[in-house]
Amino acid sequence: MVSNSPNTHGTVITTPDLSGLERSSTSHLRNLSRFAQTPDAQDFSLASPAPSVVGLQGRRQLKRTDSSRGGRRNAANQMGRSAWEERNWMDKQRKFLQAYEYLCHIGEAKEWIEDVTHNPLPPIVQLEEALRNGIALAEVVQSLQPDRPMRIFRNPKLQFRHSDNIAAFFDFLADVELPELFRFELIDLYEKKNIPKVIYCIHALSWLLYRKGIVDFRIGNLVGQLEFEHHELEAMQKGLDKAGVSMPSFSGMSASFGAEPEPEPQPQPEAEPEPVETEEQRIERELAESELSIRELQTQMRGALVRMRLGQMMQSLWDVEESLIDFQSMIRGDWARQVIDYRLNMRRFATHIQSAARGYLVRSRQRRREGWWRERAEDVISLQALVRARKSRIQTQQIRTHMREHDHGIREFQAAIRGALQRRVVQDTYEESHEASHSVIGMTAAIRGMLQRRRLENDKMRLQSTRKETVFLQSMARGLNARIRRQREAATLQKASNGIRTLQSASRGYVLRCNIQTMREELQSTRQETVFLQSMARGLNARIQRQREAATLLKAYDVVQTLQAVSRGKILRCNMQVMRKELEMQSKVFTEIQSYVRGQAQRRRLQDTLARLSRTSHSVIALQTHSRGYLLRRGQNQDLRQLERQHVKVTQLQSLARGLAIRESADELREELLSNVAETIQLQGLSRAMMLRIDVGALLSQLEDEESSIEALQAAARGGLVRAKFQEKQKFFRANMEKVVKVQSYVRAKLQGEAYKSLTSGKNPPVGTVKGFVHLLNDSDFDFDEEVEFERLRKTVVQHVRQNELADQYITQLDIKIALLVKNKITLDEVVKHQRHFGGDAGRLLTNTEISSKDPFDLKALNKNSRKKLEHYQELFFVLQTQPHYLARLFRRIREQATAEKECERMRHLMMGVFGYAQKRREEYYLIKLITRSMREEVEHCHSLQDYLRGNFFWSKIFGAYVKSPRDRKYMRDIIGPIIKENIIENPELDLESDPMQIYLSAIENEQLRTGQRSRRSPDIPREEAIRDEETRRTFIIHLQDLRDIADQCFAALEDHLHKMPFGVRYIAQQMFESLASRFQKEDQRHILQVVGHWLFRSYLQPALVEPEKYGVIDRGLSQEHKRNVGEVARVLGQVAMGRLFGGENAFLQPLNSYIGESIQRLGDIWSNLIDVPSAETQFDIDEFNDLYARTKPTLYIKMADIFSIHHLVAGDLPSICPSQDDILREVVRELGSVQNNEHELKHVSSSEICLTLNPKLHDKEDPDAEAKTLFMETKRCILYIIRVQSGSTLMEIMVKPITIEDEDRWATLVHDELSTTSRRRGAYSESNSLIDIASLSYAELKRTALENILRLERIGHLTRHNHYQDILNEIAVDIRTKHRRRIQRQRELEGVRLTLARLNDQATYLEQQLKTYNDYIEQAMVTLQNKKGKKRFLMPFTKQWDHERELQRSGRVPKFGSFKYSAQELANRGILVEWRGYTERQWAHIDLTISSNEVGVFTLEGSNGPISMPGASAQVPLDELLQAQFNNTQFLEFFGGGGEVKVNVNLFLHLIMRKFYKDRDS
Repeated sequence: MVSNSPNTHGTVITTPDLSGLERSSTSHLRNLSRFAQTPDAQDFSLASPAPSVVGLQGRRQLKRTDSSRGGRRNAANQMGRSAWEERNWMDKQRKFLQAYEYLCHIGEAKEWIEDVTHNPLPPIVQLEEALRNGIALAEVVQSLQPDRPMRIFRNPKLQFRHSDNIAAFFDFLADVELPELFRFELIDLYEKKNIPKVIYCIHALSWLLYRKGIVDFRIGNLVGQLEFEHHELEAMQKGLDKAGVSMPSFSGMSASFGAEPEPEPQPQPEAEPEPVETEEQRIERELAESELSIRELQTQMRGALVRMRLGQMMQSLWDVEESLIDFQSMIRGDWARQVIDYRLNMRRFATHIQSAARGYLVRSRQRRREGWWRERAEDVISLQALVRARKSRIQTQQIRTHMREHDHGIREFQAAIRGALQRRVVQDTYEESHEASHSVIGMTAAIRGMLQRRRLENDKMRLQSTRKETVFLQSMARGLNARIRRQREAATLQKASNGIRTLQSASRGYVLRCNIQTMREELQSTRQETVFLQSMARGLNARIQRQREAATLLKAYDVVQTLQAVSRGKILRCNMQVMRKELEMQSKVFTEIQSYVRGQAQRRRLQDTLARLSRTSHSVIALQTHSRGYLLRRGQNQDLRQLERQHVKVTQLQSLARGLAIRESADELREELLSNVAETIQLQGLSRAMMLRIDVGALLSQLEDEESSIEALQAAARGGLVRAKFQEKQKFFRANMEKVVKVQSYVRAKLQGEAYKSLTSGKNPPVGTVKGFVHLLNDSDFDFDEEVEFERLRKTVVQHVRQNELADQYITQLDIKIALLVKNKITLDEVVKHQRHFGGDAGRLLTNTEISSKDPFDLKALNKNSRKKLEHYQELFFVLQTQPHYLARLFRRIREQATAEKECERMRHLMMGVFGYAQKRREEYYLIKLITRSMREEVEHCHSLQDYLRGNFFWSKIFGAYVKSPRDRKYMRDIIGPIIKENIIENPELDLESDPMQIYLSAIENEQLRTGQRSRRSPDIPREEAIRDEETRRTFIIHLQDLRDIADQCFAALEDHLHKMPFGVRYIAQQMFESLASRFQKEDQRHILQVVGHWLFRSYLQPALVEPEKYGVIDRGLSQEHKRNVGEVARVLGQVAMGRLFGGENAFLQPLNSYIGESIQRLGDIWSNLIDVPSAETQFDIDEFNDLYARTKPTLYIKMADIFSIHHLVAGDLPSICPSQDDILREVVRELGSVQNNEHELKHVSSSEICLTLNPKLHDKEDPDAEAKTLFMETKRCILYIIRVQSGSTLMEIMVKPITIEDEDRWATLVHDELSTTSRRRGAYSESNSLIDIASLSYAELKRTALENILRLERIGHLTRHNHYQDILNEIAVDIRTKHRRRIQRQRELEGVRLTLARLNDQATYLEQQLKTYNDYIEQAMVTLQNKKGKKRFLMPFTKQWDHERELQRSGRVPKFGSFKYSAQELANRGILVEWRGYTERQWAHIDLTISSNEVGVFTLEGSNGPISMPGASAQVPLDELLQAQFNNTQFLEFFGGGGEVKVNVNLFLHLIMRKFYKDRDS
């Protein structure tokens, strides 16, 4: 009997009973089972919360005695939270217990610092970062020692100066004598190496200060009183795990410092006795004190009651579990069938719609395409015609090219064909005439018969009208005439029968050709209509075919649709069966896993329950035991007594009631189910779905509960397997250590090689590859020293070149003066003066042998105007260097004017000086650009390719000077030197004579030398007979074989060393090919390539091959035999380079034509590879705006004389150089003014080399992409350091990767090693103008700056995130490759400069020896001159000269070297004076001309009319000017520009001066 009392329950359910519900399929029962297994349930009994910590239920060991401050501070928080909430929160965060306790200790330190400094600090989770600058610690020191003067460094960015704040805190720790055990290091805080040690130090300091009485409060205890977010605890726990530092023990610190426990409150003195507490007051007080416990007890009781009711309900549901399962399965099945049916219908409907839509789209697209092509039919036909014409022209060009290559053979073949055709025509004509002879004879006979009959009819008619006599006479006469005429006609036809036949055949051929031409014209005129008609016919056929196919498909539409539906259903059923089989196959595995997980969970819960029960106090256990026993016994006794009394009746009643209730409920349920089948099925489906989701959720929750155990088990299993494999591998490696080392080295080499290959040749190198080679961008000390050495050598080369040029000029002038001395028999005064001016040493030509300053503006002789002129000259040379079209037009003008060769040579030297002889990378780049631009200028003005081939261009002379560098000489030595040395020089028996006559004569000569007798072979025979001689023929064949072998070696050497050919030569050849191909598009590309190759061979390779000793290929000269052999090789190579076979002019070399043909193709491949080079900008890493961005401006070493010469040259042809009036060059030349004025203004500037710093004319000229380029450069620089700090698969992954402490440490190390001011290493892109100081940024700021730059570049279209910003890595890889090429190029430049210096020193030695020879000659002449003693000259008294000298003596104006006075008439009689404008010859007798000299080499001419000087008639005449005029064959000179021009004969006037001033005094 079940009681209805509220205090009793019908069924007592214990914990073991509820534990059995764990495997129930009902989620509520499983939840009830889990509730029963929790340690808090304890068979639904009540437990006191007294042993638990507030906020940490069940963790009594973590209980600490709170301080009075801590208790007061958190009292309100404790009152506001229930024990259940705190316990639930901490149970969830149990795995982050260490992080939680550490954060609580940080909060304790934060509150203590705030109480000391009275300043707020950042939140707890941010306090670690806030403490790094040491400001808070310094403020603690300042608060505790207010009298101590100290300065706190404050800055929002973390800097190393913040370490001063931390040092002040260290000093304070030393002052208060904190033990070393509790102290931390600088890097522990500044670099976040060990922040827990810092917090530990603050705790220790608080206890020490409290013990010493410096502060009156202790640090609080907040463990269990604070709550944190899940992500905060997770982040802190990850940081602690990653740091790998041991957590210091914060417990027991008060005992370490001997702190006393918190004092108990002192009892107040008894003022008056307290009233006695009554029983009710005591009960109220105890209830108020136990309010929280009572509330928690009530809460647990309510929960127990609810769980009991829930258990009863679950038990009733469990009884009908099978029925519910069947009911749910029926609902699920029906629901699944409906869903599958709906999906099939929708799929069928979607398929129909899609097929119809696809068909419509295809038809629409096809109609649009047909309409589009129909509208453009004429254009398509025209395009096809153009393509066919283009193809025909290309084929024609190719045929022409082949014809040029085989010109000689084609001509012979054509002649043979013409002969055969002519013979065939003659034969055909003869045969046709012979075959038609009978027909022609018959036709002529018929014609004659017809004519005769016609005449007879006419005669008959006339005869009928006359008399018989007349008829008879006329008939006789006519018959006689007819016979005579017939005979003549027969004879004429007989003679002209062949001509008639030929005329008839020609007529027939002409008529036939006219008909064919007419037919072609008609077809051509109707071509478009025919094509259009054909296209319409094809379109009509296609449409008819499509309509037929559409009709066929439309008839079978239903069948196809049904077939598709059946196929889809079949496929779906097959897939479902396969899936079901797979699930059934894996069901055993799933069952085992679930059972294992449930068992593990059950065991875990049982262990937890036992652990909790073991911690329960004995008194509670005893009380619970007694209570349960008493209640259970009483309830059982009552139930037993009642059941015993009514046992039979109750049993019958219960059985009847149960049966009736079951039957009624079954009937009602059946009726309801029958009436609500659809709803029931839907309900079952929803119920099953809900229960399935609950089961899955429960399974997932169980797995989550045991996640740590499963992970630990899996980790242990994996660890065991890994350790076993590792031990096995280790044992194997130790047994095969040498092989392992070899394999590792091979693998490393392979990986490194693949990485380098991907860097150099790959399109998108990965981040790891770029990171592995990024160190190559840094400039080492060796690179820096090489740059300094190259700059020094370059300056030395320019200085030596100038010295040797001046020495050569001096020796040339000295040679001229010595020649004039011999010619005019002058004394050596002028020669000695020139020698003394030189100083006797070629090394002293320059006033300063070292160019000590690069700045010419530090000369004191320059004024403001002179400085301005030099600045304009700097702008002029910058424009001429960087704008090659100006000098290119000048070069074309020089060619058009047919400038003399000597003047061209001078201009060539000037141009090479402007570009510094291409010694530096920049100058070489611009010189190559000038050559290519000038070449393009000339190509554009050529009307045909033949005009270009016949041209003599000035740029070719510049190219000849450019390729005489040591680099090109070394290349020639490498490619040609071994061939000449091994085959020509070291093979004295080699003879490459290809003339059979010469071979024949040599054979006769050798025979005579060998036998000593006259040869029987005649030397006077033609070459055709000489080649028939056996010995000559055999020798000739051997010579040709040797010639072919040597030529083949040359081609092989050219192929092997092609990659070593200087870039400038290959780039110029490439530009020539592109220019010619663009200008002459109708020419065959192969023919143009052959022209370029022939030019390259003729201008670059052939001179070094023909004259190897001149180009440094060999070290000694060649004999005549060697030169002849080299010439034969050069002829064969030149024939191959021309692309032609040997013809009639070299008939005996025609046996080599087969080899020549093969070599032409081989050389064509070589030329194709030769022009395959990158652009000059890529090779030299220079663009047109490079000088605007570079930190160091370009410099130019040049003489003032060369400056004025170039200025004069440019100003003279300015209209042709720059036609536009607004041109920048015109503006520069206009600002410079005239050359003569500039020479006068700058005469005080040193005549030696000066260094001009080239500046652009327009400073406001900017690159339109300058900002983007600068931004891209800054981004590359930032990315370069970012990928060295962090790693990732792509750049985007690195950029979004969070920053760790290790990243900051690596960044700090990188900044210290490469970006500090004390480091000599230069990082990548250090030479670029930086907009930001990277060294002053933190790593986070660096990444933020890089991201901002990347986003800006992406907005302007320079980058894209679709390839993960791979373009930046590609550019860095290109920079790495360019840096490597730059190092190699610098090594080559250094080698070339050193070789140039050696050759310049050799030249200087030669010039010194030549100068010594001239000086010895002059010294001997001076000795001869000193031995001659002149006598005083006698003057006739009262002559004009005597009066003149007396007048000079009286006035005291006697010249130092004499004065002579002549009348104009006397000088005219001698032939010296030719003309004196303004005066007639009658007046010449009254006019005098005085010649005097008061300075060595300078003569004064003065005109006078009697004793009166003529105004303006005075001139200074240097002897150098007279000698130069004589040397230049100048006949007359003019003087006196203001007083009437005087014209004198140069030779006679010079003879007079020599005789009067330079003869011996006694002559």
